[in-house]
Amino acid sequence: MIKKSVFILVILFSIHSYSQRYRDYEIGPMLNYEHTSLYVADDVFGNGDGERFSMSGFEPNFGAGVYFIYYFRPKMGLGAELFYQKTTSTELDNDNYYNSLTFMPYVNFDPFRQIENWYFGGGIGASFIQESPDYGSSVKEADVRVITMPVKLTTSYRIRNKITFELGAQAELFEVVKDQVRRTAIYMGIKVPFNRVFWRYR
Repeated sequence: MIKKSVFILVILFSIHSYSQRYRDYEIGPMLNYEHTSLYVADDVFGNGDGERFSMSGFEPNFGAGVYFIYYFRPKMGLGAELFYQKTTSTELDNDNYYNSLTFMPYVNFDPFRQIENWYFGGGIGASFIQESPDYGSSVKEADVRVITMPVKLTTSYRIRNKITFELGAQAELFEVVKDQVRRTAIYMGIKVPFNRVFWRYR
């Protein structure tokens, strides 16, 4: 009898704990207002011999997609984003830009535990280039990559059940043009947890 009671209590506790963990997740749309630029060698736009690098000027753009994050602890979550991103620069013509689809696994955590729902985060992913600028003779076609590895660092404030506000920066580990061009961005973003807002999930 005692063994059965203990067994039943263990099962009930496990179900309760699992349900609490399972329910602490978010899924929904994301939208970023970005300022994008290119970190380029100075010969790409005909301004030097390729020995020096500089930012080519920031342009306003956007990124949009969906996200999912699972908070397996109150102060730590593991998530992923899938989003479309456009990258332009002041040195590029209006009809010259990058389009890409990016898959970005990331982590959110609170190392200080001072302000509730304030997180720091980071991630590394894969970006699939759909469209690239025409740089002319300064860039060889064989040097243009169609897959790159972006990394991001963020800080965010999560209004539980409503919205998450995020500030971040993104750059590439590998150049989008070998030894010549990297894409960069700084952004402000919002994430709306549809499962909490519309599906009455708390």
